[in-house]
Amino acid sequence: MNEPVDFNWRDGFSGPVLVPSMMLMVSVQNLAEAMESVSGGADIVDVKNLKEMVVGSNFPPVIREVRQAFPKHIHVSVTLGVAPNQAGTVSLAVYGAGALGATSVKVGFVESDYPTALRILQESRRALEGFDTKLIAATFADSHLYGGIDPKLVVKLAKESRSDGMLIDTLVKDGRNLFDFLDEPTLKGLVDEGKEFGMSTALSGALQISNLNTLVRINPDIVGVRGAVCMHGDRESGAVAASAVSHLREELRHRLSGKIDVYAEARPALTTMTP
Repeated sequence: MNEPVDFNWRDGFSGPVLVPSMMLMVSVQNLAEAMESVSGGADIVDVKNLKEMVVGSNFPPVIREVRQAFPKHIHVSVTLGVAPNQAGTVSLAVYGAGALGATSVKVGFVESDYPTALRILQESRRALEGFDTKLIAATFADSHLYGGIDPKLVVKLAKESRSDGMLIDTLVKDGRNLFDFLDEPTLKGLVDEGKEFGMSTALSGALQISNLNTLVRINPDIVGVRGAVCMHGDRESGAVAASAVSHLREELRHRLSGKIDVYAEARPALTTMTP
């Protein structure tokens, strides 16, 4: 297993903490997939339920089983992917994630407006009082397709709700991914802004190995994947495989160490732009 790691969270941060420059989060549906993920080198297992929605919530016994299977330094995230516009319902679910010992809980919005999402996150923040569970404000890069919140407001939303972190994901799983909806400079700006406020920053959304150069240049704290580490690349019917996780982890490590130059592909464009 990996060496113990911890997020540089805003709340409770009292000094410099050595953290990896980027952590790997793998979405799992059950304990077997969680075991494969951790064996392959994942830093975070993100428990969700693809049978209810692409970012659906899993059942408490599954979350409890996964949490109890690993020491605390293996982070167990819980997805409340698409929250209803009901602050009481969502805050109760968030409380449940805290009671189950989740490292973090992600609350995302589809058909919602900013004031509603803010109130839900504020109530969720209150629900986590007394727990170590971190609250993550999530938006979707393709939210314009669903009448959702502009993803470029995610840092503002996280800051005003006193969330511990932010995530930008996607809902469509039709071959497009995060970068089909938001470009590198926009994402880089949001990640940098989030870090300035001391929150954790995460990017996900059908990401593949081919996106790693761009992701390392953007430098979020966390990169989330599923299809890229499933057998046959099938996020729904395929299962997470430790070998695929290990391969992606190694490819990411090569880029973080400089063994693979992530800026090489960008230099020709920069040279062309130079007068």
